[in-house]
Amino acid sequence: MITKLIRNEFYLERKSSFNLLYISFFAISCLMFLLFSFPLSKIYDSTVFSGFFWIIISLSTIKLIENSFAREKDYNIYDLIYSSSIDLTKIYFAKILSLSLILLGVQFIIFFGYMILSDLSFEIISNLILLSIVTNFGLLSFGILIFLLTNTNTSKSFLFPVIFFPLIVPILINASNILFGIIIGEMSSLYIESWLILLTFALIGILLGINLFERLIKQ
Repeated sequence: MITKLIRNEFYLERKSSFNLLYISFFAISCLMFLLFSFPLSKIYDSTVFSGFFWIIISLSTIKLIENSFAREKDYNIYDLIYSSSIDLTKIYFAKILSLSLILLGVQFIIFFGYMILSDLSFEIISNLILLSIVTNFGLLSFGILIFLLTNTNTSKSFLFPVIFFPLIVPILINASNILFGIIIGEMSSLYIESWLILLTFALIGILLGINLFERLIKQ
């Protein structure tokens, strides 16, 4: 069932605005804007890149979540999906998994560009995949819930990022620390506390989603 729901998400993806291309363009544009705000000597700085990388991914997460629910309404299937007999928890997991894959694609597009420019080794890809998956689950699980909490308010487009960003600050800080360690080649064992914080946020977000998604979507 979850496989079919994920397939449905990607079907809507193809039929709508091609989020992978759109969000990738948005993310790269943000990265270029931020990097060119610094002196040229800082553009390849791993500390600067790792911080900006996750800020841009969090902005992309906001756009992905908003687009995901908006396209369901554009195709007039929102009420059909969430009033059906399907277990809404499965819809929640399908949405997180599909959006996580799209976000992972965006992350690789940005990071491959940085790797080519900075001559980094492709051996760090496996660590980057693990970091991205854990971080994405935390960002998306909290993001979906906060979007639904603010969805009934006329100022939702303003309230969503205002509430979202303060909550994910620990995720961004620890993901940036780990990414910096991956880039400079330090052992992952030096960042165990950061990994545990990311895992904690991911698990808490998923557990909250399991318990609250159905109530929030029907409010």
